[in-house]
Amino acid sequence: MNVDALIIKRVDFALSRLDLTPTYRQLLQTVAERHLTAQFKHFEACKPPAYLPFLCCEANGVDPKRAVGVASGWYLLELAAHLLDKVEDQELELIGVPQSARGIYTNLSTGMIFVAEWILNHLELDCVDAGAAWDIQRAFQETVLAVCSGQHLDLSVASPDLSTCWQIAEAKSGSAFALACYVGTRAATNQSERLRAMENFGRCLGTIIQISDDIEDLGRNPHHDDRKPILSPLANAYLAHISAYQGASRSPSSSDQPETPPLNNSLILYLRLESLKYAEMARNELNTIQLALGPREQILAILNHLSWLGASVN
Repeated sequence: MNVDALIIKRVDFALSRLDLTPTYRQLLQTVAERHLTAQFKHFEACKPPAYLPFLCCEANGVDPKRAVGVASGWYLLELAAHLLDKVEDQELELIGVPQSARGIYTNLSTGMIFVAEWILNHLELDCVDAGAAWDIQRAFQETVLAVCSGQHLDLSVASPDLSTCWQIAEAKSGSAFALACYVGTRAATNQSERLRAMENFGRCLGTIIQISDDIEDLGRNPHHDDRKPILSPLANAYLAHISAYQGASRSPSSSDQPETPPLNNSLILYLRLESLKYAEMARNELNTIQLALGPREQILAILNHLSWLGASVN
């Protein structure tokens, strides 16, 4: 099954039915296709995250093509959140976009959210019944608000403590991947036990992906420029927690960060252990329900790859 082609075909179909300025439609198409292609190239050891709704649908005994619409909507939502995050963090250059285009990409991200909404309003194309379609739309709307709530905490709390950082991670990346697994499963079944287990699995997986991003940031070579590496709020909260535990007089900040290799290694070890903890929680969720063996193994391969190797999604 050519998942990337199915997603792009559905996105292109939605855009062809909407009255948009040709250049705006073209930019939506180009960015959606470029980022999806990059995600597929990035993953070699396992299926990329865009497969999750399809695998969750198939694991619950239904033709995975029933998940084309929910997978396409989820991909656009995830991409919109990724782009908005780059705009807000002033990191557009990391994805090859000049900072001068931040207004264009903010508007592009907003458009992607509403294209996703259009796709979700037409799930009859995938033979999803009206009750399931309503529930899927509800889940999308509630997740968008949950992600926005997590982003609000991220932007408004200057120095969050360790507990708040984990709350933010679960609210943002955790909620997004919980949605992917929930809607893929909902396209196949309305059994609450299965829906709850798959949603919880996705939340753990999404949190692992946030941890992976932090590990990747720590692994970047700080000698690429003259600036000290800026640690994530989660990394800074951990260092502050360690300093408090050791009776230090002040907490580390982005302008005054400990640079000793042992402390950096301690931070990476802590994040990896947390990743393995969430991976065990995720496996426990899958063990509570019976799933088709093939897709279940592919879902576990994604989990194992992300939790052990610390690979990022984008």
